[in-house]
Amino acid sequence: MFDLVTQGFKDASLKLKGQTRLTDENISQALDAIKRSLLDADVDLKVTKQFLENVRGKALDEVVQLKAKSGQKVSAGDHFIKTCHDELVEFLGGNQTEIIKNSKGPTVILLVGLQGAGKTTHAAKLAKLLAERYKMRPLLVAADVYRPAARDQLKILGDKINVPVFTLESNDAVEIAEKGLEFARSEWLDLVIIDTAGRLAIDNNLMTELESVKAKVNPQNILLVIDSMIGQDAVRTASAFDMRLNLTGVILTKLDGDTRGGAALSVKKVTGKNILFAGTGESLDKLEEFRPDGMAGRILGMGDVVGLMDDFGKAMDMEKAEKSASRMLEGHFDFNDFLEMIGTIGKMGPIKDVIAKTPLASQISEKDMDKVKDGDISRKGAIVQSMTTKERENPDLLLIQKSQTARSRIARIAKGSAHTEKDVKDLVDQFMQMRQMMQMMSGMGLGGGGLLSKIPGLGQLNQMANMAKMAKMMGGGGGGGMPAGLGNMFGGSGMPTPAGGMGGGLSSADLAEINRMKKRKKEEKLKKQKKR
Repeated sequence: MFDLVTQGFKDASLKLKGQTRLTDENISQALDAIKRSLLDADVDLKVTKQFLENVRGKALDEVVQLKAKSGQKVSAGDHFIKTCHDELVEFLGGNQTEIIKNSKGPTVILLVGLQGAGKTTHAAKLAKLLAERYKMRPLLVAADVYRPAARDQLKILGDKINVPVFTLESNDAVEIAEKGLEFARSEWLDLVIIDTAGRLAIDNNLMTELESVKAKVNPQNILLVIDSMIGQDAVRTASAFDMRLNLTGVILTKLDGDTRGGAALSVKKVTGKNILFAGTGESLDKLEEFRPDGMAGRILGMGDVVGLMDDFGKAMDMEKAEKSASRMLEGHFDFNDFLEMIGTIGKMGPIKDVIAKTPLASQISEKDMDKVKDGDISRKGAIVQSMTTKERENPDLLLIQKSQTARSRIARIAKGSAHTEKDVKDLVDQFMQMRQMMQMMSGMGLGGGGLLSKIPGLGQLNQMANMAKMAKMMGGGGGGGMPAGLGNMFGGSGMPTPAGGMGGGLSSADLAEINRMKKRKKEEKLKKQKKR
C-alpha cells in the first residue's frame, strides 16, 4: 500500500547518487521528490512539512565518509535514507507499544469506531492474536445492539477461533458490557474484548453510549478501529473519538489494500496515539502487532526481517521446518522440499508483501515487481504434483540432456498438469538453480543448527555479510533487477543465468568454493559406492 511513498524515497536517493556532501541544493531536490510522494499518498500537509523540516535539519551539511569503519562503501544518499528512516520511525510512533494489562483482574479492551471499519472482525482477530502470542484466555462481548446480525457474526467468528462469546437479549449496550465483565471474572478469563456499535458518522448519541460503557467497565485499553482506505478522514475520526474517550491506541485495517497509506503516516503525529495493531488481510490470522521500525524499513525498501520471520512462524510447522532446513543446508533439496517451500510462501499472503519484507526489496525494480504474480505459486505446485514420487525425490531424472526417458517424463508431467513442456523445463531449470544456491549456502558455513536457528533478526554480523553476498550473487551484482531464483519463481524477469549454473556473477573465490563443494560431493559419492 505504500508504493507511492516508497517510490518517492527511491527517487530522492537517486538524486543524491554520487554526492559526498548533503547541501541545501541537492537535499532540496531529494526532499521535493519525497514531498510529492507524501502528498500523493494523502499524508496530512502539516505532517509532511514537519517531516521534511526535521529531515533537512538533521541531514544538512553532513559530511559523508566514503568508507565506514567496517570497510563498506557508503554515500550521501545512504546517510540521507538513514536519516529518513529514523524520522519515519519517530513519526510512526517510535518504540513498539503493547496493550495495557490489568494486574488485578481481566484486561479489558473496548473497541470503538465508525460503522464498516471492521470492529467485529478485528475483535476476533485480536482475541486470536493475543491468545496465541501471550497465552491469554479471551472473552468476546457482543455489545453492538444496533447493527442487524452483529451478535450472530461475532458468535460465528468466536466459534472459528474457539473463543467464548457473551451476549444478552437486551438492547442496553452498557448492561451487556457490565455483565460480560462479570462473566469473565466468574470463569477466570483474563481478557475481555468488547465489540461496540458504530455509526456512519460521529454523533452525540454514539459518543454518550460509549462514555457510559467506559464508565461502567473501566477499560484499560480503548482502541479505535480505523479503515485505512478513508485516508485523512481516518485522522479526523481519530481526533474526534480521542476528545471524548481518551483513546489508548489505534488498530489500522486494510493495510494490504491498494490504498495510499497516508493515514498510517499521519495518525500518530496528529492524534498522539500509537498504532498498536495492523490488519493485513481478510482471514482471522491476518492481524499483526504494528512495529514502527519494520514499517519504516518496508516504506524505504529496506525490508522487515523480524516481520518476515513472524509470518514464517505462523505459516509453517516449526519442527518440520527445522528438519527441512537442515536437509537443505546439507545439500539435500528435492521437489518435495520445493513444494513445501512454495506452499509455505503461499500461506504468508500476497507475494509482493512477502518480498517487500525482505532485505532484497530495494534491489527489485517497480517493473519487475509488477511481474510478480500470486497465481504462479499454484501453477508451480500443479507441475510438481504431477510428478511421480520417484521424480520428486530424484530431480536429476528430469534433466533433459540425460536421455530420451527424461524427455518423455517432461511430456507426461506437462500433459498431467495442463502446462506446456517449456513450462515444465523452465521449472526444472529454476529448481536446479535453487538447489545449487542451497548447496552454496551450505559451503559458506550457513548450516549447523538449521536455517531457522540462524536467520531470525539476522543478528550475527557474519551471517549478514553472507546473506548480502548471496543477494549480490543472486542479483548479478545488484543491477536493479530481481534476483534470478526469486524473479523466475514468481513471474519476475530476473537476471540472465549462464548455461550450466550461476557462474556469471561470481567472484573467483566463490567459483573456487563451488569447485571445492563439487569435489567434496564426488568424494562422498565414491565413498558410498565403495561401501555398497
